[in-house]
Amino acid sequence: MHTSPRKASAHAPVRLKQAFNTISLSAALCALSSLSAAAQTAVAPAQSAAQDAAQAFNLPAGPLDAALYAFATQSGITLSFERALVEGLSTAGLQGRFDTEHGLAMLLGNTGLKAVRGVSGAWQLQRMAQPALAYGDAYTLKTVVVQGSAEASATTEGTGSYAPRQVTVGTKIPVPWKEVPASVSVVTRQQIEDQNLMTVEDALRQVVGVTTFPYGDGTAYFQARGYQSDVQYDGIPANNGLQYLSQFDLAMYDRIEVLRGPAGVLQGAGSPAGTVNMVRKRPTAEPSMGVTLSAGSWGRGRSELDISRPLNESGSVRGRVVLAGQSYGTFLDKGRDRSLMGYGVIEADLTPDTLLTLSATAQKRHDRGIDYGVGVHADGSFVRLPRSTFFGTDWSGADNTTREYFAELSHRFNSNWQAKVVYLDRSVDGNSRYGYVNPGPGFNYHSRYTLQAQDGDTLWRGLDANISGKFDLAGMKHEVVLGFNQAWRRQTSLSGNVQIPDVDLHNIQVPERPIPFKFGSNSRSEQSGIYGQLRTHLTDRLTLTLGGRLSRYESRSQNILPTVGQWQKDPGVGTQFTPQVALVYDVQPNISVYGSYTEIFQPQTQLALGNAALKPREGKQFEVGSKGVFLNGQLNASIAAFQINDENRAIADPNNPTFYVASGKVRSQGWEVEVAGRIRPGWDIYAGYTRLLTRYIDDPTQLGAIYSAEEPRNSFKLWTRYEFQNKDLRGWFLGAGVRAQSTTNRGADPQRGYAVFDAQVGYRINRNLLATVNVNNLFDKAYYARVPSRFYSVWGEPRNVMVTLRASY
Repeated sequence: MHTSPRKASAHAPVRLKQAFNTISLSAALCALSSLSAAAQTAVAPAQSAAQDAAQAFNLPAGPLDAALYAFATQSGITLSFERALVEGLSTAGLQGRFDTEHGLAMLLGNTGLKAVRGVSGAWQLQRMAQPALAYGDAYTLKTVVVQGSAEASATTEGTGSYAPRQVTVGTKIPVPWKEVPASVSVVTRQQIEDQNLMTVEDALRQVVGVTTFPYGDGTAYFQARGYQSDVQYDGIPANNGLQYLSQFDLAMYDRIEVLRGPAGVLQGAGSPAGTVNMVRKRPTAEPSMGVTLSAGSWGRGRSELDISRPLNESGSVRGRVVLAGQSYGTFLDKGRDRSLMGYGVIEADLTPDTLLTLSATAQKRHDRGIDYGVGVHADGSFVRLPRSTFFGTDWSGADNTTREYFAELSHRFNSNWQAKVVYLDRSVDGNSRYGYVNPGPGFNYHSRYTLQAQDGDTLWRGLDANISGKFDLAGMKHEVVLGFNQAWRRQTSLSGNVQIPDVDLHNIQVPERPIPFKFGSNSRSEQSGIYGQLRTHLTDRLTLTLGGRLSRYESRSQNILPTVGQWQKDPGVGTQFTPQVALVYDVQPNISVYGSYTEIFQPQTQLALGNAALKPREGKQFEVGSKGVFLNGQLNASIAAFQINDENRAIADPNNPTFYVASGKVRSQGWEVEVAGRIRPGWDIYAGYTRLLTRYIDDPTQLGAIYSAEEPRNSFKLWTRYEFQNKDLRGWFLGAGVRAQSTTNRGADPQRGYAVFDAQVGYRINRNLLATVNVNNLFDKAYYARVPSRFYSVWGEPRNVMVTLRASY
């Protein structure tokens, strides 16, 4: 792979008001220093002797950087080098058995480079005779870090690429992207930094096949293939943990993996849309620090700090701290939001083959100016008022705190087998008070109005234990994952409202007043399951994947306002089996074709005659596609066609009007194409197109109607960035992007198709400093990010500018 000259992200916090002084940079740095001192003698060195053992290599001749990446991945080492050292160099390849030192020496050949091993066990390339460096060439010397261990092989930080080599979503273990028989997209760390993406919503908005909808209160919901997506955090499923909920700042994540289509084998109960896997940053083998400062339209300010370093001399204990803060206004007449996040993670090699990871994250968000927008007129037509019109109250606001604790213990028995246990504890506590138009206004621009107060907290806990390995049987090679996981969700919510009979939308003046809670409830859900996935190489070119999961799911709820009630158990799922079967055939070493069948289930709360539980909905997908890896691994491309049958949907029982039968059916079908990676030196691209059609196939009232009209039938997404290679413009780069989609609606007037264009210009000042100017919505297109319906709407942001300075050391 031709690696980019960019390091791990660089980050620093923004100064916020006194309400956020509970987290300070000085305290975090003092804690990190104290931890370093305490850990000096706690853990033995981590470097495994297995890395120095002779291994068999078969690396072809070609670009040196691609060969070094492949060598590091196979041998399990950490290798860092400066881009300028390998630019334009080739290698004769490597065939035979070599230990790490001699293998690197053979690869480097007559390049004038050598590999030197540091005290931490990491390797670094150096010139055999270092020449003086001219300042004008300094920008090319950003260090590229290639992580070669099996656990880090899916890591995107430091690769400089938009094209993932391996992924973990839907597999639990790193698997080459080309060999996954499903539609998988990855927003890599490099793409996050190049586009200055700041939130999970920002990231998912860039992904082919995913539609994002801001909700007006700092949260959003996300759909793919007609359904709302599920979520995993480092591979642990979280019941209903993505939609309408606050998410952590993107600064803490290495990548966002998106699998489209049912993921029942590893997700359990869920949606046919697929799942979003958010993967945290981990400590790096070598010390690094980064700072990012941004300022932009509407008084926006943001800063990030990212520090990573070994915490003892041997490097067997490593730590990392990421802080991110921002204060920003919006294009609306009123409102300003602030947030501050702190993330800390420690890795400790308890033995050369046993790794313990612990992390904690906290984020506070303070929103002033909640605005859910306005619905349509009675005839379905849009309300014609300026985009900047604010439909909330002067005192509208929300506060929430999100916390997460994560622990992972992994052990490698030998070069083929490993086991892992992971635990997650995540919570969101929040309260809000706001006003909204209820429902859409009359043609005189007067409307009823509702004041609402909400208070609630949600807790997720997840546990996953699995063992994975490779073995030979009956002359064939096999890879297997076997595991058990359990997920809990607990939620308490309170709400109340006050009705205002009439307000003038041109001048909403509603004074603050008490809003007593009128409604309240507790809810609990729990699911558990055992799962397995087997990949069998039937021939050198043909791989069969078989997977299955046995799940149990149950939920219950209790009213606590206006009176306390008894706990009521919802219809549960005794035992549900979800299968997976797929074939992957390598047409050529770099091109594969595949076909797959996957399922997922979703419990239903409606009751059949006699108060019997309805059987769960079942999402069943057939998908065929092809994937290719081109230009020595620098570019990924894929095309896929899919059909999802959503069966057993609850519909009214025609013979018993107060009950239901499970006989409804919806079909979602379409195709997607995606390209991600580097198409020539300095030129990176991400592009994708989706064609989607959703319809009711069996329904007494909506037969033939579109099921998910909020998602466009056609959508196209593009981001590309070019860094000039000629000497006169060296250091400068340009970026451009577009998001285009066809007509959508939410049951009222449709919004016609539109396209939004973005642009970027930047300059690499020197080896450590990078400056960019981003212009979003370059042509100031007026469009709805959430199309109006009877209630609510959200405008897309008008043209805005963000200036960013990024430093890395």
